[in-house]
Amino acid sequence: MAISTDNAIPVPKIDADNAFDAATCIGCGACVAACKNASAMLFVSAKVSQFSLLPQGKVEANKRVLHMVEQMDKEGFGNCTNTGACEVECPKGISLENIARMNSDFLKASVSSEA
Repeated sequence: MAISTDNAIPVPKIDADNAFDAATCIGCGACVAACKNASAMLFVSAKVSQFSLLPQGKVEANKRVLHMVEQMDKEGFGNCTNTGACEVECPKGISLENIARMNSDFLKASVSSEA
């Protein structure tokens, strides 16, 4: 029986810390309520980031970000307004850096043939 080594892959501390911070999102909706555009990008980006920062999450990273952004659009949430109101209202202090990471991941996945 082969033993998986996915959990034995060293993760840089900064990536582990950022993944943990993103994973603290409780999905309360405060970010959506605070946004003048009713954007859910802070919430969605936190969920995308918590996995994309870790080696175990890289396997499905392209599919995940494409599907999550697609679903967010289907649900009728607006796009990020870059005012930062969501970050200010977030009780868990989820950072806008997650939105930047998600946008970058989305762009890469959109042009990748692996998705």
